[in-house]
Amino acid sequence: MHDIERDIFSQYKLTVKNIIPDRNGFILTTNQGKYIFKENNIHPGRIMFIHGAKEHLYVNGFKNIDRYLCTIKGEPYIILQEKCYTLSRYFEGRECDFNNENDVKKATNLLASLHAASKGYIPSPESMVKDELGKLPDVFAKRLREMKRMEKIALKRRGKFDYIYLSYVNYFYELGKEALDYIFSPIYSKLVEETRKEGSFCHHDFTYSNIVFSDSEAAVINFEYCCFDLKVYDLANLIRRRMRKCNWDIEEAKVITDEYRKIERLSPEDFYVMKVILQFPQKFWRVANRYYNSRRSWTERILIEKLKEAVDEIESHKKFLENYETII
Repeated sequence: MHDIERDIFSQYKLTVKNIIPDRNGFILTTNQGKYIFKENNIHPGRIMFIHGAKEHLYVNGFKNIDRYLCTIKGEPYIILQEKCYTLSRYFEGRECDFNNENDVKKATNLLASLHAASKGYIPSPESMVKDELGKLPDVFAKRLREMKRMEKIALKRRGKFDYIYLSYVNYFYELGKEALDYIFSPIYSKLVEETRKEGSFCHHDFTYSNIVFSDSEAAVINFEYCCFDLKVYDLANLIRRRMRKCNWDIEEAKVITDEYRKIERLSPEDFYVMKVILQFPQKFWRVANRYYNSRRSWTERILIEKLKEAVDEIESHKKFLENYETII
């Protein structure tokens, strides 16, 4: 990577003043501001889809995003040694704190504004489109099958993690099975069709590290997972992340839905599907999946603690679902 400056100048016509290594790539100080230069392990067609989505948001007034800088050829990426790289705007600031109610309100405002600006997106012909609309039943069903498969593994191993998993897998499986039954409702199909006609998309990774606050602005970055999907996918995940910081306090969830509706409407169908998403035992499945299937270097101690957290939330999560109508 010692030839970054030369490659940047030849393909972007930028003058690089300083290069600093970053966990995601390299932060460049240039004559046109700060950018982050990073390798993307995704197909160029996907980058075209993401680039088009970002430009669509920008044109529609949602401007605080890490737009790709296009090359002199007009492309949002370059190929170096058979690898794909992008150069995008770099935002300096702090990550969103889901323990902080003001941060959560700002994040909710950002999300609603993003969804509102996303409507009407038509990807370019060279884009590799990612469309998750209508796939939730398949996702739930697959994860339920995985829970049963992991149960068989746990029965053979009988370690500390396995013991906890086996003690609660039936409860979480039935909770997920009920969510799967609910999602087969015509309400879900109707919402999928309405969203498809609307042409709106989701960020699909709207987490604390992708929401950046500075003294003067708030920004959303890292759109690598953006796709066509229901807006309540993003909203439900935001609520879930906040709920885990406040013991599933329904009033804190209401703060989020009230803030969201100041900018973007939520229909009865939205609330129905969002409840189903929030009912599915996402954390229990995810932690178990990491333990039994992931190659990442998660230590057993950490994953046991995370599994215990999912178990400890059972009663508060149950109460949340019982009082869900409060947020509508």
